[in-house]
Amino acid sequence: MAGRQGFFLKFVAALLIVVVCLFILEAAGQVIFRVKNGYWLFTHEDDQYRVLFRKHPFLVVEPRPNAFYITKNNIRFSHNSSNFRGKEIEVSKKQYVKRIAVLGGSSTYCIGLSDNETWPFYLEKELGSGYEVINFGVPGYTTVEHIIQSALNLSDFSPDICIYYIGWNDMRNVHVHGLRSDYSDFHGRSQYNHFLLGSLRFGNHSMLLVTASNILRKVFVRDPDGVFSIKGTSDQFTDRIDERALGLYKRNIKLLISLCRAQNIKPMFIPQVLNYEKLTGDRPYGWLPYVKDRDLKKITEAYNRALKEVCIEEKADFIEEVLNINYTQQYFVDNLGHFSPYGNQEFARVIAGYLTKK
Repeated sequence: MAGRQGFFLKFVAALLIVVVCLFILEAAGQVIFRVKNGYWLFTHEDDQYRVLFRKHPFLVVEPRPNAFYITKNNIRFSHNSSNFRGKEIEVSKKQYVKRIAVLGGSSTYCIGLSDNETWPFYLEKELGSGYEVINFGVPGYTTVEHIIQSALNLSDFSPDICIYYIGWNDMRNVHVHGLRSDYSDFHGRSQYNHFLLGSLRFGNHSMLLVTASNILRKVFVRDPDGVFSIKGTSDQFTDRIDERALGLYKRNIKLLISLCRAQNIKPMFIPQVLNYEKLTGDRPYGWLPYVKDRDLKKITEAYNRALKEVCIEEKADFIEEVLNINYTQQYFVDNLGHFSPYGNQEFARVIAGYLTKK
């Protein structure tokens, strides 16, 4: 009997030691995550990604149709049955209505704001009756995804005008060594992780479970999605212009123009705007791994010049007027480049003014 009691006590003691060790490892992992990312993993509100987005066989990710989500801060996201953010639309265009499709990344989808605070929403409001604006924006999308959208998705909706707000997401490829022409070696794979497409059904706020899952995937899955490695070029962390990345961007703009015109759609382009007041540090904020925050202005201006040059060459519309605004912090909802409700209203007002003059 005494032997059994001794064994039981040893078992309980060993179990307690294991539990304490696991707790210490979890706590250490949470601290490391906090230092690296600036927030605690266990507080991260990531349900919206799983509710609002799903895998796509060609685009990596797409908005989930008929999805609805309200954040803890009462930000309301809704997708219609056609996978777009905003109100329900009819696939067939109404007679005497000019339909506008807007394509872009997170600053067109407008993360951090409710449906009735996005610039595509305000644009339709500014233009008034006779216009309809469809928000094709998806966080993270580059001109590569827009090429697929433009080639294959626009035709069902027969837009008269297609407005592209582009640049930011393409710039994240700057100084990536050996960048592939389709962005698949870095951007495409990172989107898989960005949207938590391989996340666990439960336990995503535990460093131990997430780490164990990642290790098991690498060991047992032949080619796990979202697993990749990159390195910078010799120009990493400088403000030198990456001609390889910029050349691909210009190529993609020309393709977008051709795809629109082949479908009798008028292409228009908006240069990129960022929150330069806040992007002044000596380190990259993360989305662009090899570009310091303080170098973003110079690189963005180079991309905007390239966009303008292509538009002039191809005789496409370039809405340069958006650059005439003095963008201060009140225009942004964060320190990066996502507009606040006020910023979106002003942005839409300028675009509407341009459209009504054409």
